[in-house]
Order: sequence, then C-alpha cells, then structure tokens
Amino acid sequence: MKKRLVCMILTALLALSAALPAFALSSYKTDPSKLKGSDFTDVPSLSATLDRIFAGGLRLYTDIRCTQEASAPAGSRGVPPGKTYYVKSPAGNVYSGTSCYIYANAVYATLFGDVPFHGDDVGWINSEKVASNLASASYEAFRSAGVGFGALLRTTSNKDGSYNGNFGHSIIILKYDGNGITFLEGNGDGNGLVRVTTRDWAGFNSASVSGRGYKISFIVQPTRAYMDALYTGGKVLDHDFVGYFRNTLSYAGRFRDVPGGAWYADGVRTAYETGMIKGVTPTEFAPEGRVTVAEAVTLTARFLSLYYADGYVFKGTGAWYKPYYDYCAAWGIDTGFSDPDAAITRAEFARLMARALPDPAASGGKNVVFPDVPNGAPYAKSVEKLAGNGIICGTNGLFMPNGDLTRAQMAVIVARMADRNQRLG
Repeated sequence: MKKRLVCMILTALLALSAALPAFALSSYKTDPSKLKGSDFTDVPSLSATLDRIFAGGLRLYTDIRCTQEASAPAGSRGVPPGKTYYVKSPAGNVYSGTSCYIYANAVYATLFGDVPFHGDDVGWINSEKVASNLASASYEAFRSAGVGFGALLRTTSNKDGSYNGNFGHSIIILKYDGNGITFLEGNGDGNGLVRVTTRDWAGFNSASVSGRGYKISFIVQPTRAYMDALYTGGKVLDHDFVGYFRNTLSYAGRFRDVPGGAWYADGVRTAYETGMIKGVTPTEFAPEGRVTVAEAVTLTARFLSLYYADGYVFKGTGAWYKPYYDYCAAWGIDTGFSDPDAAITRAEFARLMARALPDPAASGGKNVVFPDVPNGAPYAKSVEKLAGNGIICGTNGLFMPNGDLTRAQMAVIVARMADRNQRLG
C-alpha cells in the first residue's frame, strides 16, 4: 500500500516513543544516566542532542559574549534563581534571562537553533507559535493545536495571558497523552533543580498553570518543514494512510468468512491490520453481524487514539466499554444517544465517525445528496461530510439513516477514513 506522510510531522515524533505508563500525580527523573533521548523522539540527531542536554551540554552561557558555556545536567541545581545566563540565536542576537525561562530557551536553541524568547517571531528561522493565551492545559487543546516534541511552553501571571517578564514557568514538552504530560524543566524545585517531570493533567494545571494563577502565554515549536529536513530520505516513521496509522497486525487470510473478492474484504483487512477492529473469534469476522452502540463508540476511540498515536491505554473499572466512552467524552463527542447494547443506526454511526474525522483527513468537497436525509436532521451535516469525502455512498441512492449497521459496512467506512486510497472517487 502506498505510504503517505500527510499530517503534522511533529505529531509523528510522539508516535514511536515508549507508551506512557498510567500517570501518578507527579514523578521526577533527575539522573542523566537513566534518561534516554530515544524515549522521547525517534529522530536520531534529536535523540543524541537530548542526551547531551540531560548530561549538561547546552547552549547556555555565563557571559554576554557567549564564550563561557554553563553546564546544567539533570539532577544539578545548575540554573539557580536570580543568576543571569545568556543564549545566542543563529542570527547572532544574544538574549539574557534567569532561572527556568533562560534554561528552556537554551534547551530549545540547542535542539532547534531558534530562541523563542518572548513568544514573538523576532529572529525565528525554523519555528512557529501554535497556541497562546490558554487558561489551562489539556490533551484535547494540545492535540488540536498540533503540539509536538520539543515545544517550549511559557506560563505567566498576567491576566490576559501575555508575557512581559512577570512570574511564570517555562518548560520543554517531551511527550504527552490522554493521561498526562512529561516535560523538561530548569529550576523545578525553586532552587535551580534540572529535572524531567511527569504529571497528570490536573496535577500539571495545579502546579504550573491555573493553580498558580497563571495562564499559558504561548507554545512555540519547530515548523513542519524544519522537522521534515531532519528525516533521512524524507521519512523516519513507517506510517501508512492518511494520519498516523501503522500495520501492526498480520492479516494473512485471518477470517474464513471474508472471501478475498468480497466488496468489503480490503476494508476488513485495513481495519484489522491497524488494530481498529477485531473478529468475533480469531477466525471469524461475522460481516453481516450487527454493530452495537458500545462497539461503535469503541471503534471511534480507537480511531482517534491511533490517528494521533497517543499510546492511550484503555483501562478502567465498570463496564468494559466505559474507558472508550470516557475517551470520546474527553474529545467532546456525544455518546449518549442510545443504549450501549442496542444496535447502532447508520445515522448514529455517521455522527460518531464525522466527529472523529480530523480536518487534515477531510479534504473532499463533493456534493452528495441523499433524498432520505432531511436538511434539518441532526445527522445531516455528518452524512454530508462523510459522503463529500468519499467515505460513504449509500445504497441505491439512499442513505437509510434508521437502518442497522453491519460489521462489513463498519470496517469499510473506518478503512476509508484511514486510507485515502480506498475512498470513493
């Protein structure tokens, strides 16, 4: 299958890093010998540079001419508050500051060459601002903005979220998922400690943002073009499809009730190989079987998690489907329209899939009209989005919104969402 690198490359840098464990409220790593850059990025050059930063080698200087490099290894108190340090941009501009602020800028400069400084674009060569003036941090907000590896985040006490030297904190984001965030910080304990910190989202907001009366002033990160330039031969990750889906399972004629020439065979193969769907048994798919609401919500959650490669672990107490419902709820997806054990209708499934389909994966503009889909129906826009992108086509010119969804139809729809090559022309 033809491979594609279509969506944000920065997001891809998170894809092959080790999946985050369940987050405790907070945890710290301060031993540079136990910190590995490869845990946070699969780009060899960036991994090696991060290892050097952990060990104390970064573009942080003690003099304004930037000739005396300071060492601030993990575990040290190498950036004590009140001591002025300097960083130098590729254009030759020298910036000064203290504590976490100048440390984060020095780390960013070491990784990517630029100095974000006040979050404006002065002197930037390879960077862009992706978020500003956020009241709090969240997985959804970060994903929506496309925040990736190495982004510099600055908080401030200013009520409008701007920055002019007031109190706040500066960090370098290493990775995050639905459970929490891991970041590199200087002056982590108020006494200059350099450490890698992991917090859940509530803990991060409490310790670094809203709990301190701060806002996120800005998040700056390298541009996609700059990150592309780091790839050997134009790619690092072996991602198929529109987003960040990979073939992780071997199909190899998995299901005996899916004939090779069936209209839904390619869809079943794609959905299975990417881990989005399973069979009813190891060898049976039951293509004509009905799909329940709970199964459809589960598929929606898996699609989003695989698309964004967030490594989310669906575990919890209660009903088996509760973690998937909770994950969808975190994305603002309505899952309360029917009994979880009831058969999902085609209209209900269209609403779930349209909400899950990210904008970069939805570029179609076809106008497809179904006479049995009233303009004012709550699912009309969803059907329009999916049909316009070649994901659904109906039957004999009709959508049949109240009809049950079969497992074969489910597989084909989600495969078309993931793989543009399978979409209708």
